[in-house]
Amino acid sequence: MVQHTWLMNENYSSLLKTICRICLLRKGPRDVVESAYLQRMMLYCYLFSGSCSIYFGSQVSLWTAVGQASLDALILTLFSYLLLAYFSFSSRFKQVMTALYASGALMSMLSIPLVYRLELLSSKQQDIGLLGWLVFIIMCWSFVVMAHILREAIQKHLTTCLLLTFCYIYLSYQLINFVYPQM
Repeated sequence: MVQHTWLMNENYSSLLKTICRICLLRKGPRDVVESAYLQRMMLYCYLFSGSCSIYFGSQVSLWTAVGQASLDALILTLFSYLLLAYFSFSSRFKQVMTALYASGALMSMLSIPLVYRLELLSSKQQDIGLLGWLVFIIMCWSFVVMAHILREAIQKHLTTCLLLTFCYIYLSYQLINFVYPQM
């Protein structure tokens, strides 16, 4: 039993290192283990971190934050599936989704304290200064990481994948605002 626990911890440590290397653009989704279980666990992490980020970064209820994060995950999944199918790389779906969910969760977790503090400063109408720039940089880097994962998955030029990432973000933003209109 102790050996099994150590093995699990070793696997999670290895996964975290791989995800960090993906976020540093040094690895790609092909370096992630192809596993439905792992994909599902990373989806849960993505939903949790996204819900927390939305909840702490805006003035919405917890259920609205969960709904928005769930809708985002659904859009990401459908967008990626259609993209992989269009370019005939459907066999990479589990690895690509695991990489997208895991990197998205990691970037969200890094931004939660900053987004929370940013919301507090904004609500008090105080200067956000450097904090605003840090959140912007994390958002931009997250954008680049997603484009990198797509580039590795569909084997297209980075410029094409940046454009596809922009299309996903725009589509996601529009659909979420349609379902959850801002007051």
